[in-house]
Amino acid sequence: MGTIGIVGLFLGILTLIIVSYKGFHAVPTSLLAGLVIMTFNCINIWTGFSESWIGGMAVVFTNYYILFLVSTLFANMMQLTGACETIADRFVKWFGKKHILTVLTVFCFLLCYGGVSFFVIMFAIAPIGFSLFEELNIPRKMIIVSTAAGAGAFVLAAPGSPQIQNVIPTSMGTTLMAAPILGIIMTLSGMALSIVLVEYIFKREMRMVESGQAVGWEGGEQKYTRSQESTPNIVGGFLPLVVVIAIIILGSYTIKDINATMLAVIAMCTGIVVTIVLNFKYIAGIKSEVFKDWLSKGAVGAAGSALTLGAVVGFGTVVSKTAAFGDVVSWLMSLDISTYWKAVISTGSIAGICGSASSGEQLTMQYLGEYFVNSGCNLGILHRLIANASITFDALPHATGCFLMLSYFGLNHKKAYKYIFWLDVAVPVVVVAVATLICTLVY
Repeated sequence: MGTIGIVGLFLGILTLIIVSYKGFHAVPTSLLAGLVIMTFNCINIWTGFSESWIGGMAVVFTNYYILFLVSTLFANMMQLTGACETIADRFVKWFGKKHILTVLTVFCFLLCYGGVSFFVIMFAIAPIGFSLFEELNIPRKMIIVSTAAGAGAFVLAAPGSPQIQNVIPTSMGTTLMAAPILGIIMTLSGMALSIVLVEYIFKREMRMVESGQAVGWEGGEQKYTRSQESTPNIVGGFLPLVVVIAIIILGSYTIKDINATMLAVIAMCTGIVVTIVLNFKYIAGIKSEVFKDWLSKGAVGAAGSALTLGAVVGFGTVVSKTAAFGDVVSWLMSLDISTYWKAVISTGSIAGICGSASSGEQLTMQYLGEYFVNSGCNLGILHRLIANASITFDALPHATGCFLMLSYFGLNHKKAYKYIFWLDVAVPVVVVAVATLICTLVY
């Protein structure tokens, strides 16, 4: 039964990946993949769906729907007032067109390192990026490149980062600044490689667009017509975003044990008010139907994002409830190898199976935390390696973050996942493997 269950576990993940590439929505895809796993693991199908799958869905709606709602409303209000166009125009004037994707990547990196959550960054970067892409005739799928490189990889595990990937290993008694030299080297190396890839991908895609081999900006929803043709000034464009970021960063560092999601919601609501106050004249002449549309589309869009994320989280919940998953975890924990490699392989593998970096870390620390503390190895080094190992296989095609990004940006696996793979899987694996090898030899 153990072997059959494990086979079923990986068949379920493979089903999720293959069906996703066929363009199906996350809900039917996760249901089908969950059915495969339940069948091979002899789990009652009704219980599996009505408790495990829907339980994962409920957790997402409970924890994130309000955040998705206000984030979507903020992004749409920035677009409605023309603030996004102002930011996009300034970016082009300040940095030029040739390296605009790298600029967006660094922008995402700075937001993430400051403590802004990946979800918030995703909602904030979309209207700004798409305004730029429309102006410069850049393919929509390029938004994945800057987001994946800037907010989906190394910054999450960088020394001092307040992101959860850098927080979980502190249960060993370490700090967020554990192994700063190693961490800085890994972060800079990963970002350097990522930026090289970003530049290569961007230049390659734009050459294809210019030669007619590929389509540039494919459009989207029609922009609202504002009361004046001009866009907001630099204050009206940037200040709402600065206010949102400042509230999140200051709140994270000054208010002890604050709920991060609640803080982000407060920041986004404040951002909406600031955007309206500063740029009211640009929307004063818009009919009330537009604002009804703004609220309605915000609510529906947020529900769609939560539904996509919830479906994949529900699938992950089904996976975690199987005996086969426990068998795989137990096998990883029993590996007779060096502590550093054991930590890296266990964290990366579990994160890959769950499709979540935080889940991989939490389970590794749950089962091996005491072993690590008593191993005699350098816990600071171990902290840094575990944090970085969690952001390797967590971006495989069935990962929750992949589904959410692709869905929100209006893309699919077939169009854009290859960029996520190279930036959030291949590059991190190389950097973590090299770092672990060096640490094993030196320490």
